[in-house]
Amino acid sequence: MAHPPKPAPPRPTASEDEVRLERLRERRQRHPLWRLIWANLRDDARILRQAWFPLLALLLVLAGGTLYLFLDYFPARMSCAPPLCGVDLVLALYEAIKLLIFQSGLDFPADPLGRLLFFAIPLLGLFFLLQSAIDLGRLLFDKSASPEAWQTSLARTFSGHLIICGLGRVGYRAVLQLLDAGYEVVVIETAWESEFVSTVLRLKVPVILGDARDPDVLAQAGIARARGMIAVVNDDLRNVEIALTARRRRAGLQTVLRIYNRELDANLEHSFGPNTAFNISNLAAPTFAAAAICRNIVQAISLPEDLLGITEITVAPASALVGSARSVEDGYAVRVLRHRDQAGRERRGGTTRKIAAADVLLLLGRLNALEQVRADNLPRARPPRYAQHPGARDNTIIVCGMGQVGIQVIRLLLASAPQSEIVAICTPETPQAIFTEIAQLGVRVLRGDARNLRVLEEAGLRQAYAVASLYSNDLLNVQVGLAARGRRPDIHLVLRVFSDVFAERLSALFGINTAYSTSALAAPALAAAAVLYDVGYAFDIGERLFATRSVTVQPGDWLDGRRPDDLRDQTGLLAIRLCRRRKALAPPPLAITLQPGDEVMLLGDLRALAAPHTRR
Repeated sequence: MAHPPKPAPPRPTASEDEVRLERLRERRQRHPLWRLIWANLRDDARILRQAWFPLLALLLVLAGGTLYLFLDYFPARMSCAPPLCGVDLVLALYEAIKLLIFQSGLDFPADPLGRLLFFAIPLLGLFFLLQSAIDLGRLLFDKSASPEAWQTSLARTFSGHLIICGLGRVGYRAVLQLLDAGYEVVVIETAWESEFVSTVLRLKVPVILGDARDPDVLAQAGIARARGMIAVVNDDLRNVEIALTARRRRAGLQTVLRIYNRELDANLEHSFGPNTAFNISNLAAPTFAAAAICRNIVQAISLPEDLLGITEITVAPASALVGSARSVEDGYAVRVLRHRDQAGRERRGGTTRKIAAADVLLLLGRLNALEQVRADNLPRARPPRYAQHPGARDNTIIVCGMGQVGIQVIRLLLASAPQSEIVAICTPETPQAIFTEIAQLGVRVLRGDARNLRVLEEAGLRQAYAVASLYSNDLLNVQVGLAARGRRPDIHLVLRVFSDVFAERLSALFGINTAYSTSALAAPALAAAAVLYDVGYAFDIGERLFATRSVTVQPGDWLDGRRPDDLRDQTGLLAIRLCRRRKALAPPPLAITLQPGDEVMLLGDLRALAAPHTRR
């Protein structure tokens, strides 16, 4: 008798970043021995340079005594000319050192110079010796009490690393993702008391204290040897100044900037190059929009013609998904990005591998395809409790908060869910220009406090499928969610928060994948762009950093004549969009053959995406 499949493991109580942080702590408990030796040598050289005066004076005293003994003292007593007296410089130096420490057995000289030196060498030498010992001791003590100089010595041992300027939430998450993906990082931070500094130091990441606009600070971080630099300070102007300073120090360095102003973002890319400036709202908005249409969206990629969503599904018993991975991909026009069994082990083996009940799949596809996958995965005898997507009855999507993210989400919803009614709620303080801009898009706009049930009901809460609260205030978004759920327990919520840990906690409170951290959505693109300049969207899957890259197939190149299924098996890269003669397929069929002139968007692990490829 066959045993029923074991239930899926419970969702972890720790956030993804907490799991990643614990994994990194286990992997990065200490620096490599060679790095510690090299850093200590550099740091000791720095200490010697700072204590140069007493050391130099001591050496001059010893040198003077040695020369006197070698050139005058010993030749006068042996009636010979140096070096024929049998006394060499080493012996003269040895006797000078004995004279320095009051252990000399030499006869007191009669000449004035000799008398002066025999008094001066022990007195001055002892003084400078003690002064050197005091200075070196103080500097060695400061080495442990003030770690800034030691961090600089460590950073000098790094090469091919990424420099991250600003250790806020986005910068901190980029550090974790790059470390997890196998890249080395050096951080520049203005405040040693910053929230994440101690955590980063425990991961053996050097932290340079200073202003990244200072060329000397960039030099201490190893800009001459760095692979790229990310400026994520919470100030657009400072990020631009950091990039300009870095480009002056090293013209060809790949620089990536976080920018809040969308117009500045576009203008900077004309000056600095493509994919050098990233607007947070542009990076986060596709996921918020996709999540407002579908449930259980993990991330989304915005294409010119549609949104591609990424969702995580646990295969139910007797699900239509049980079978081969190839049948799921062909039958639903989706792609399996990750496949784990019920024990959490990652399954590999290409499209022929089998999918069993309780397996966890990470799928990429169009939103309607993902909806169909979820519907077919539900037990037949138990229909879904809540609507899985906007329908004839629950057709309204309410968007609260008309900042840059909110406006961009509305534009994407209008393009991706034209059958839905979009309603925007602005605060009373929202400028009239923004109010007018949204109204001109054909969206009904209300002014009011979205925490007020009257305002939500006026916006259509009774017939709404989803409420997306996108204010730049975590508490306000939570209050809107509580108010909406208080009247409509079945309402689908999408909440914007800044802390990824808080997002995980809210998901446990309101339901899976309802709260999204803007820093979590933005950081992967910044990290990936610093490694590979022409990436598009990026996200992290476990220990790997995934990114997209658009290429045009050239005659005879490594893509010409290949099929997407062979491409994935041989290189680990997945073709998620194909544009041929102005007709786009997303994702393209696995059996289609790529031709010269095709524009292909590739998705894959960052290292595989950056690796040089040749035909096999």
